[in-house]
Amino acid sequence: MSVQAPSRTESRLLVGLFLVALAYSLHGVTYHWTKGFLSGHEFRQTQTALITHYIDRDDNFSLLYETPLVGKPWVSILMEVPLYEWVVVGLSRATGLPHFMAARSVSAACFYLSLPALYLLLGRFGLPRPRRLLVLALILCAPVYIYYSRAFLIDAMAFCFSAWWLLAFVRAMDERRWPWLVLATVAGTGAALVKSATFAVWLPPAAAYGAWLLWRDLRAGTGWRAPGQTLAWGLATVVVALGALRAWIAYTDPIKAAHASAWIFTSKTLSQGNWGLFDLRALFSAEVWRQLLHCWEQAIASRWIIAGGLLAGLALPRVRGPVLGLGAAFFAAQALFPNAYAYQDYYFYSIAVFVLAALGFTMVGLLDTRWPRVLVALVVAVPFAAQVHAYWQDYRVGQSADLKGGFPLTDLLRDHTPEGSVLVIAGADWAGIVPYYSQRKALMIRNGLEDDRAYLRRAFNDLEGENISALVLHGPLRQHQNLITIAASRLGLDPRGPTFSYQEVDVYVPKRLAAELRTRLASAAPYAGVTVHPPRADEAVWKHLVAITPERAQSEFKAFQPAPFQADFQFGLGWMGVGGRQVLSAHPDANLWIKPPADATRITWTYGLLPGAYENPTSKTDGVEFIITGELPDGSERRLHRRVLDPWANPAHRGEQTETIACSLRPGEVLRFSSGPFETPERDWAYFAAIRIEP
Repeated sequence: MSVQAPSRTESRLLVGLFLVALAYSLHGVTYHWTKGFLSGHEFRQTQTALITHYIDRDDNFSLLYETPLVGKPWVSILMEVPLYEWVVVGLSRATGLPHFMAARSVSAACFYLSLPALYLLLGRFGLPRPRRLLVLALILCAPVYIYYSRAFLIDAMAFCFSAWWLLAFVRAMDERRWPWLVLATVAGTGAALVKSATFAVWLPPAAAYGAWLLWRDLRAGTGWRAPGQTLAWGLATVVVALGALRAWIAYTDPIKAAHASAWIFTSKTLSQGNWGLFDLRALFSAEVWRQLLHCWEQAIASRWIIAGGLLAGLALPRVRGPVLGLGAAFFAAQALFPNAYAYQDYYFYSIAVFVLAALGFTMVGLLDTRWPRVLVALVVAVPFAAQVHAYWQDYRVGQSADLKGGFPLTDLLRDHTPEGSVLVIAGADWAGIVPYYSQRKALMIRNGLEDDRAYLRRAFNDLEGENISALVLHGPLRQHQNLITIAASRLGLDPRGPTFSYQEVDVYVPKRLAAELRTRLASAAPYAGVTVHPPRADEAVWKHLVAITPERAQSEFKAFQPAPFQADFQFGLGWMGVGGRQVLSAHPDANLWIKPPADATRITWTYGLLPGAYENPTSKTDGVEFIITGELPDGSERRLHRRVLDPWANPAHRGEQTETIACSLRPGEVLRFSSGPFETPERDWAYFAAIRIEP
C-alpha cells in the first residue's frame, strides 16, 4: 500500500483530533469511577470480582483458586490463569483502593498500553505517523473501548497481550531477531492463559501474514531453506503459548469434569454449542445475525456506517488490501464464535479494533482523493459522530446509574446472615451478582438442573457440614414446589412460605435462624422493597403432639433411657416387631423429646429402615435423615447430630444402625430425636429401636 505523505496542516489537524479523542476516551472511561455498580454484563464482572475477593481474603495466589458459585468443591470453575486477578489484588493492597477501582485501573491501563503496539502495527502497513493517529482516534472513540476499559473483566489484559504479540510476531517474521521472538513468547503466553478466546481471534491475521511470507519464499524458487526458516520462526512465536494453554486445559478440565455442574465449562463442552464453534446452524441463523448487528451498533457504530465504510474502502485501490484483510479478520472471529459475539457484546472488545482500523484506512484513502477538503473532513467526521451517538444512546445510560453496587436484597443477606455461610440460589443460572454483593459463597442451581434429582442430591451432599443461611428463589422458580420441598427437607426450611421477599425473589431462611432474623429486621432500618413475612400462625405448633405419661414410658419405652416425655409422630405412636423385638415406627415426620441428665456426655442411638423400604428397585426410599436437636430455654435451637441413611444407594446403611455421639449439653437443654424425609417421604419406613443418654 502506498499513501501520500500528509501535509503539515493535515498532520497538525490529525494530532489535534487524536488529543481530543484521547480526552474524550479518558472522560468516558473514568466517568462514575468510584461507583461500585459493575455496569455491563454484571453477571460476568461479578464472577471475576468474586475470584479476586477470595484470592485476597485467603491470600491464595495458587492456580487452584476458588470461584464459589456452583457449590463445592469451591475450586471448580478454573476458566483462566488468574493473572488479571492477581494484579488487581496487588494494586489494591499497594494503594488501598477497593477491588472494583483497582480492577478499573488495571483494565484502563491495559487498554492504553495497547495503543503503542497498535501504533507500531499501523506503521507496518505503511501509514505515515500522523495518519496512524487518525486510526487510533477512531479506536479511542469506540463505545466498547470506553465502556469495557473500565470493567472488572479480563478482556482488556488479553487484548493488550494480543496486540503486543501480533506486533512482535510481525517484527520477528520480518527481521528474524531474538528480542522480538522473546516478546512474542511472553505476550502470546499471557494472552493464551488470560483469555484464549481473545488470543484465538488474533491468530488468523498472523497466520495469514505468515502464509503470505511462506508463499513469497516458495515463489522465489531459492530452495527450501528460506521457507523452512519462515515456518520455524512462525511456529516459534506460538509454540510456548499454545503449549502452555494445552497444559492448562489438561490440568483444569478433569477438575471441572468431576464437579456436579461445572462440567459445562470444560473445553469440550464449551466448544460444542456454547460459542457456536463450527456450528453452521448458528452461523446462518437469522436470529444470531440480528443479535450480531445489534452488538455492532452497541459496541462500535451504526451498521450502515460500518458497511458503507468497508465498501468505500474496497473501492479505493490504495487502501483496498488493508481494508479487505482487516475486515476479513473482523468477520472471521464472528464466524468462529457466533453465539459468543451475538449474545455478549463485551466480546467485541477483542475484535472491534480490526473493523475500526479498516474504517481508518478508508478515511486515509479519502484523504488521498481529489475531493474537496471540506467534503473529506465531513465524511471523516461521520464515523466519529456515529460512535459518540452510539455511546451516549446506550452504554452511557447504564454507566450513569448512580448505584453503589448491589441492591436491598444483597444488602440484607450481607448484613443479616452469618459471615462464612452459604446461599443456595435457583433461577439465576450461575450469575454471580447475589453472591458477590452479599459476600457469600453459593450453590447456584444452574438453569435446567432444578428437576434433576441426581444432581440435587449430589450438590446438597457436597455442602454437608456447611452453614446454609438461605434458599434464594428467582422468578418462576418461586413456584417450583418440588424444589422447595426437597430443599426444605435438606436445609431445615419451612416449606410453607418464604421468610422475606424482594421484587421477584423469595428467600427461605432455616428455621433455626428465622425467628432471630425477623427480630433483628424489626429493629433494623428498612430495606427498600423487602417484605418480611410474619411467622405462620402454626409455625411452632406440633400437630400430633402427645404427652407420654410416666406409666406409659415405664411400660413401653424401656429401651429409652431416660424415657421420653412427649412425641409428635405424623402417623401416631406405634410399635412393630423387628428382629424379635418391638421398635418404635418412625416414618417421617417423627419427633421424640427427652430431658437428658445434667451431666450427660454421650448419646447412643439405635435406629434403621425396614427392608421393604429399599428392596424393591422400582419403589424405594430415597433416604431418611436422623437428627438430634437441642432445644434451649430461650426458645433457640441447635443441631447436635444429623445422619442420612440411604440403604438403596449404600448397602452399609441397611439393617440396624447404632451410633454413639459425644455431647456437651447446656443448662436446661432438651433433646429432640427426629426422622425426616431426605427428599420425599415415599417408603421412608424408619424406626427407633433404642436411645440411651449417659454421663
